[in-house]
Amino acid sequence: MIDILLATYNSSQFLDETIKSLLDQHHTEWRLLIRDGGSEDKTQEIIKKYTQQFPGKIVSFHSAGRSGTCENFSVLLSKSSAPYVMFCDHDDIWLPDKISKSLSCMKEQQQKYGDNTPLLVFTDKRVVDQTLAVIDNSYFHYQNLNPANISLNRLLVQNVPSGCTMLINRALADLCRNIPKEAFMHDHWVSLTAAAFGHLVCLDEVTILYRQNRQNVFGASKYAWRYFIHRYRQGGYAAILERFYQNVRQARGFYDCYKDLLDQEKKEVVREFASLKELSWINRRKVLLRHRIFKTGLRRNMGMFLWI
Repeated sequence: MIDILLATYNSSQFLDETIKSLLDQHHTEWRLLIRDGGSEDKTQEIIKKYTQQFPGKIVSFHSAGRSGTCENFSVLLSKSSAPYVMFCDHDDIWLPDKISKSLSCMKEQQQKYGDNTPLLVFTDKRVVDQTLAVIDNSYFHYQNLNPANISLNRLLVQNVPSGCTMLINRALADLCRNIPKEAFMHDHWVSLTAAAFGHLVCLDEVTILYRQNRQNVFGASKYAWRYFIHRYRQGGYAAILERFYQNVRQARGFYDCYKDLLDQEKKEVVREFASLKELSWINRRKVLLRHRIFKTGLRRNMGMFLWI
């Protein structure tokens, strides 16, 4: 059995398509847990329709007021009890073999590492526009991401696995059940936890259509010089610096949560990165170099070393 976690907010435009793509999965042993963050459109009507049509298989939870994506996924993770967990965005289309392929890969990894080892399987995704026209056949290519860069030190500054492509086992789900407010996003926190205590495995196949639209909380932009220029023009130095230090604050929260469980080497990496803001200009760069805390791509790393 797999618990699929779906967080919604004003999702009525594409939610029907998303849920139908789940219902069309070849693997049918799953339960959908939905938490709405206080939608003001017809999202809750759509959710009610499916919970009534598929009682027990589709279950909904409502927040008391407005709640964000990370909080919604954290609550849903605490409600989950299945041996495996997947995360679903409210506007994507799952290809029919997404669950079956991910689960097959996961079971191979469990044979290799054991059921009690925290494991995360992730895949590529096809980037499409609102009408599902293809923008790029590979998210990794579109964003210039290397799916091999999934060690803890690399993930501290750049998350590679997307939550909507993840399948995690119960050992990992239990470890990251309560995601704190310091987490930048749920999938980044889950990736860090897997890297710290278990293994991440990339299944190099496309399993979803990743829709780019104005409602995306965090969308994808093509990796190119004009992207960096656009980011600078949007918010300037302060905005770029703030985004970087969101990772640092997340690392501080991660250290506080897991310092008693981390091995000495990983504890040192996380602790020093979490203290980055307190260091001098030269010592900040020494920490990044000493622990090889790099992003994918020369331009990203040039920017990081220039701006922090």
